[in-house]
Amino acid sequence: MRVQRAMELVRRGRSLPRSEWVAHWRARPVERDTVLYEATFGAGLLDSPLAIFRHLVAAPDLAHLRHVWVVADAGRRQRAREHLSALGLDESRVRLVGYRTPGYFRHLATAGYLVNNSTFPAEFGKRPGQTYVNTWHGTPLKAMGYDVPGGALGAANIIRNFLAADHLLSTGPYMTDTMYRQAYRLEGIATGSVLEVGMPRTDVQVGTTEAERESIRERLRVAGVDVDPRRRVVLVAPTWRGEAFADPRLDAEDLIELVGLLQASLGDRWQVLVKAHPVVHGQARSMPGLEGRLVPAELPVNDVLAVIDHLVTDYSSVLFDALVDPRLPITFHVPDRELYERTRPLYLPAGDLPGRVCTTAQETAADVSAGGSRADVRSDWAARYAPFDDGGASQRVVDVVWRGASPSVGRSVRLEERTVDGRRVPRLLVHGGSLQRNGVTSSLIALLGQIDLDRTDVSVAWGPARDADPDAFAAAVDDRVRLLPRVGSPNGSQRVLGLRHLLERLGADHPAVPVGPLVRLLREEWVRCFGQTRFDHVIDFGGYSPYWALLMSRGVALGEVRTHSMWLHNDLAAEVASTVGQGSARARHLEQVFSLYRRYDRLVSVSPSLSRVNEQSLAGHAGSAQFRSARNVIDVQRVRSLAGVPLDDLGLADEVVAALRDEATVTFVTAGRLTPTKNQARLVRATAAVRAAGHDVAVIIMGSGPLEADLRALVAELGLEGSVHLTGQVANPFPIIAAADCFVLTSEHEGLPMVILEALALTTPVLTTAFSSVEGVLPPGCGVVVDRDDAAVARAMMDLVARRPDFSTLDVDAYNAAALQEFAAAIGLGDSPRTPDGPRRTGHT
Repeated sequence: MRVQRAMELVRRGRSLPRSEWVAHWRARPVERDTVLYEATFGAGLLDSPLAIFRHLVAAPDLAHLRHVWVVADAGRRQRAREHLSALGLDESRVRLVGYRTPGYFRHLATAGYLVNNSTFPAEFGKRPGQTYVNTWHGTPLKAMGYDVPGGALGAANIIRNFLAADHLLSTGPYMTDTMYRQAYRLEGIATGSVLEVGMPRTDVQVGTTEAERESIRERLRVAGVDVDPRRRVVLVAPTWRGEAFADPRLDAEDLIELVGLLQASLGDRWQVLVKAHPVVHGQARSMPGLEGRLVPAELPVNDVLAVIDHLVTDYSSVLFDALVDPRLPITFHVPDRELYERTRPLYLPAGDLPGRVCTTAQETAADVSAGGSRADVRSDWAARYAPFDDGGASQRVVDVVWRGASPSVGRSVRLEERTVDGRRVPRLLVHGGSLQRNGVTSSLIALLGQIDLDRTDVSVAWGPARDADPDAFAAAVDDRVRLLPRVGSPNGSQRVLGLRHLLERLGADHPAVPVGPLVRLLREEWVRCFGQTRFDHVIDFGGYSPYWALLMSRGVALGEVRTHSMWLHNDLAAEVASTVGQGSARARHLEQVFSLYRRYDRLVSVSPSLSRVNEQSLAGHAGSAQFRSARNVIDVQRVRSLAGVPLDDLGLADEVVAALRDEATVTFVTAGRLTPTKNQARLVRATAAVRAAGHDVAVIIMGSGPLEADLRALVAELGLEGSVHLTGQVANPFPIIAAADCFVLTSEHEGLPMVILEALALTTPVLTTAFSSVEGVLPPGCGVVVDRDDAAVARAMMDLVARRPDFSTLDVDAYNAAALQEFAAAIGLGDSPRTPDGPRRTGHT
């Protein structure tokens, strides 16, 4: 009966959404004496997690621990059971669970210790009482993380795991500095310790007895790889190829050629084996010609290194493991060397490697036949890059993590504190909004370009959004800006997750919205996204999402946050009023964001006049929050660089380019989403009046949006097809703005439009309507401000055509310096952790 009931529970569990499994187990107590091990997404009992496991099960003082291994599929689990049986262990002490099964999520949520050589999935968020040891699976030779071109976004889940870890393992200072500090940008925010004590996986290679080597050979024979101890063995161990770890590939043709040529050149005294990277093992298993040569995925490569006589690899991290054995020669086979090094640059020059770098199978075979080369540099490499791989790494890790001791060899390194001139660098977390191609994103890029990133640590977070362009954002910002895109979704039952939608529909002030449970949900979400990181200043720069507004607010983040600031980019009450009757989710969400303003310290508008407007209309929502202002800065270098692109390269219609180049025609240009708020129709009607008065003008409207068809119809109705040009969305508008005689903005309401600042940076004068916060937006002499009606815009256009006045240019450097000081003052950067109401601690208590 008990078995039947258990099977019924399993069947019911599988029918539930995964979020329900996760939520159920995350509500259960943490089992402090349970250890969960995972290696390469359940590839088997492998790598450093296996070495730590072997040490733990053999330690008498740790016999109380229960062990759970993640093994992906039934076939591998059967082979894992056989391996455990050979070690004298059964499932009374060691349990096996499939990857991403209900059992997996149970132990991920409840195990007291978590050991992984890669990453846990998006659902993982470390709970209080859990200890996470990330052993990583290789010492870096080739670029990774931020050091790979475009690699910052692909590293999101890795960085998230590292920020959650209590201990990160390292072979020594080289790995700590190159990988953890540099490649993954952990310096300044990672709270876990880096244990520079060597890699446990290499222990098996040190002092291996002949009996132990024969045991490894027997495991190979059982797997169909007949290893004869009388023959010398060369192991070919290539890494994966491809643009991303999620889409790896193996160069099958080259591998087959290399194996065949090696065997033919070396003769019967040698045996050639192949060990594929775990993520491409399945591809290798289906390749003809590897029968009897392919090392099974579940046999650790370090075990195999203990029984071979020569290693052939490319730029795999296995080379660092091979350094442990001074007798083992290494040959590097990289037929795609030029392409490989271009896409994955090396941290260390290929010419310095402890072995010959070969680009053909013939060269590789010749080097192996000659016994390898460059033995003279091996000892130096071992001392520099594997200084603590002496066979005792597992012991040291267990002593530190499970026994609370200090490392007997090596050291524990902290990365959390980053100082300049003896002072800790303040940490900023910025929610970047949707990262769509709009003024909010442009202003954030400009701000990040002006902040002194040597003296301020900045992380930017965002969630997936329609029409977002995170790649363009990542390419536009300095590499020192840490990118933390949200991976996955919040954990919680469907009932609790539904509270988010209540918040978005009704707002935090509505009695039907339980703010307390929502805050508890988002406290867990904070840890899932940002681990144990503590920030000094938290900023919701987007300002339009109730979810992010609550996540960035007081009472959610870990530890003490000095200030929580919300950015107000527009006359927000007017924005809501202008769109509320149009079924706009944006307007509805804004109203719900208003209800969260009282959870902030600072409400920062993008100009002093806008701050006054917003304070007048929104003070009832603010509670004790202060209204501040900080003008947008201008990324002048980027704007002017992009403006230098030739007009012919933008894909514009010929008549648009001709109009911009015709000195006899006065050109007016505007850019923005085609909406009632931007009111480009006013510009079209004004142009009709200007043309009717006999003035030769051309108007270029850049952008797309819901009113595009209406605007095209209006242009046709007024007979302006040859004078008004709608270009659609233009990826680079700056050459057009620079070539135009005047930039025009005919909006109903605005904040501090980035496009006005960008036009001024290109010395293009501005004609703008007098939206509510226009005061101070346009510096004196740099343009014209008119009333918000068609006739006023038409008169200003005709005056500009007739007089062709000279306008002043903006002192961009002085403007940016002042705006940056305003930003620092607005968020309290450098202030003591005190609010107007006295000291305040936020977050968990």
